[in-house]
Amino acid sequence: MNANNIITFSLLVWLLLITISFVLYRRKMSIVLRALFSTRHFQQLFREGKLAYGYIYFYPIFLYLIAFPCLVLCFLQFYAPEVLKIYSPLLLYTVTYVGVIVVLLVSQLFLWYFTTIFNYQEQRYLYLTTKALYRFCNAFVLLAVISVVWYARIPEILIYIYIPLFLAIFFTFFIRFLSNISGTSRIHFFIYFCSLEILPYLLLIKLLITNL
Repeated sequence: MNANNIITFSLLVWLLLITISFVLYRRKMSIVLRALFSTRHFQQLFREGKLAYGYIYFYPIFLYLIAFPCLVLCFLQFYAPEVLKIYSPLLLYTVTYVGVIVVLLVSQLFLWYFTTIFNYQEQRYLYLTTKALYRFCNAFVLLAVISVVWYARIPEILIYIYIPLFLAIFFTFFIRFLSNISGTSRIHFFIYFCSLEILPYLLLIKLLITNL
């Protein structure tokens, strides 16, 4: 299976999941979309517990799992095509997919351990809600970016549009999270955020720069 087939199939699955979620959970999805831009709806979502521990919480994870490997394939296609000549696109997609799952599991484990030690159960729920909304927003942006980059053949969008958008989304949601907690928990979560949320991306960027 070549890269074009993989990305096309992944985007179709992505659209199918979104369609199913809006059909089956229209009201919840409506609140989620409003919470992306409205603090009032975000607080409503947090109070009603509709996202962080519900089954709908896994939707943004599935969307992210589909989108991120496609992003990697796009990057390799335009900036490191020799890699696709050495390794099968399906193999690279699978390895990236598994790698994302491992990172998510490790992140969840550390978050549970960290919040249990400091007795931050309520903050953990708030963090999970915020992170789920961030994944929703990032997944929608990725869908648009990957579609344009791949089918219109405009790889510059990855560097000049997606990366700034990603950073803006990333820090906007974290600042929103910090604004809803207080005391020493802010310092603790800031340290957690820098070590387990920012550091992996910095290592990835360093790895890409070193090998390209």
